Amino acid sequence: MYQYLTWDMFLAWVPFIISSTIRYVSNKKLTRLSIAFIGVMCGGWLFFLPNSAYLFTEILHAFRYFNPQGESKFWVHIDFWYSLTLTFVVAIVGLVLSICSIHQIHRLLNKRLSRFSSMLVVGVILLLSSVGVYIGRFNRWNSWDVLRQPGLILKDIMTDLSAGNSILIEFVAMVFVIQVLGYITLRILMGKSSTI
Repeated sequence: MYQYLTWDMFLAWVPFIISSTIRYVSNKKLTRLSIAFIGVMCGGWLFFLPNSAYLFTEILHAFRYFNPQGESKFWVHIDFWYSLTLTFVVAIVGLVLSICSIHQIHRLLNKRLSRFSSMLVVGVILLLSSVGVYIGRFNRWNSWDVLRQPGLILKDIMTDLSAGNSILIEFVAMVFVIQVLGYITLRILMGKSSTI
């Protein structure tokens, strides 16, 4: 019942692979062609980035097959703990991939921009990623739909914003905070490891 996670895990690795490629190319001698390639890759990276943090939302499937109002307590069944463990590990992997990928891009931004400007760009990236997670989880759009049907995606977002019971703002804020805390934790750990 968790076969779909194979595809989700593959998509979660895509932004990290792209950011690693961008880092590799940018460390070589830059030409017009390589700069154009980096620009295209950055666009693709931004579209695919939410797929990593999206894995955080897969935790909900641990509870999907269990009735919380049933007569028996679902948490005393080992099947629930298998499901929770699997989805929790997947969520952590997704967040780590997202954070590490953003860290790679942040290091490249630091070479081109001031420290404040690069932090500002990273903040916008984290916010866009959080919006992308919402779009994927609740509106069920894929990364490539941003190019195929941007108008419909924007219409869905505007509809959700105007709905009185929409959780868009709260959900995006929650995912944003989780990613920011994860990113700060990574930066602290990276700082400590460099002093050892």
